[in-house]
Order: sequence, then C-alpha cells, then structure tokens
Amino acid sequence: MNTVIECVALRTVRYSDRNSILTAYSRQYGPVSLLVPAGNGRQASRMRALMMPLGHFECVADIRPGREIYPVHDLRPLSLPSAGDPLRASLSLFIADVLTGLLREQSPDEHLFNFLVDMLSMMRIGTDAPVLTVRQLCNLHVWFLVRMSHYLGIEPDWHTYTPGSVLDMQDGIFRHFPPAHRNFLPPDESAAANRLSRMTPRNLGRYRFSRFERNTALDRILRYYHIHFPTFSEPSSLAVLRLMAD
Repeated sequence: MNTVIECVALRTVRYSDRNSILTAYSRQYGPVSLLVPAGNGRQASRMRALMMPLGHFECVADIRPGREIYPVHDLRPLSLPSAGDPLRASLSLFIADVLTGLLREQSPDEHLFNFLVDMLSMMRIGTDAPVLTVRQLCNLHVWFLVRMSHYLGIEPDWHTYTPGSVLDMQDGIFRHFPPAHRNFLPPDESAAANRLSRMTPRNLGRYRFSRFERNTALDRILRYYHIHFPTFSEPSSLAVLRLMAD
C-alpha cells in the first residue's frame, strides 16, 4: 500500500547498478529500509542529496506485510544537511552512525522523532533556529548523546547525585559507595557527568572543554550506551570528531 512517510536518513548502501538501500528512521514506522534509485540520472542525483546523513524528507513508500525493504518514490525534502560545512558534515555523519546503531529495534516514537527534528534544525544554516557558534557545534553531539538517553529509556537518575558519589552505569543511579562490578565512574567523573546533565541548547557555549575533556566525556557516554545496548559499538566516524578544536 502506498503510504506517505516522514523520515530522517541514516545510511545508504549500494544494492545494485540500479538501486540503493537507504536506512532511515521514520515517524510512522520507526526504522525502515527503503529501496531508492541509484545511477547517474537527474532523479538519482536529487535523491542522493536527500539521502545524505540526517537528510529530512517525506516520500511515498510501498509498504506491504512481509516486506523488509520498501520501494519508494516522490521524495520531497523537508530540510537538507549543510554539506558545505565540514564541522556540520562531520557531526551529521557521527550522529547518523550513532542512530543507526541504536535504533535498529526501536519502535515508532513520536517524541523521539520530534527530538531528532528539533536537533536537526539546530544544525541547519538558514532555519528559524539561532545559528550556533563553533563552540556550540563542538558540544552539540555531547548534549545530543546525554539527552538521547532519556528517549531510549536509559537516562541516569540525576536526582540521586550527591557530592562524592559514584555513577553506577549498570543501574543508572549514583551511589555513596562503589558497586561490586567495574562499570562505574569515580567521584570526579561522576560530578562531571552530573554537570553534563544540565546542558541545554541555550547554554552549549558555556561549556568549555579541552579536546581531551570532550573526548573523555564521549568515551564515557559511549561506554554507558554499550552497557545498556551490548550490540552497539563505537562509530567509526568518531575518529574525525576527536580532532575537533578545543
């Protein structure tokens, strides 16, 4: 049945000389695999722009029971990534890689999809959202990962934090004493994690990280995700983000 769906593009893989498979997260169905034209024609070139990581679009998909891949047509852009900006392009690739790893089994979630669309508007140039400074952009993926934990149901209970406590990353709570397992953060890193919980789109620029501090925060957050989603692995695109300016 032909159905209009709204999607965020994540990853494209060449399927044949004529078609590619686009992995996307849709508002209506959650994760979907879409069969889209490949090649060098005008339509294929237009679609490639829409299928860049974090491209936001609508399309008509032929959705039928038992199918794993849905043919699509009539793609219409809702917003496009800022391909000419290397920093935004790197962020888009990293966030798309993270979403690809985390949303494979995710059910449709209106709140999660709206969160993604709001985050995308922050990254675009020429939208109604305020233009982010370089420092804000350099911190955007840290805020995104911390906030994303809420929508995936694994957000730590920040209210349990007290000075000197440790973050039990398995149970997602702060404890006065280290747990019996090794998956916890020491008091100084637990205090830093609690500070990250107060990040918002408005105050991103107030967080001043050195490259080492930002990379350490990313390592701890990704470790937290891996504990709760064991099949999730470190995105290969992380290597580019590690080179971000202080």
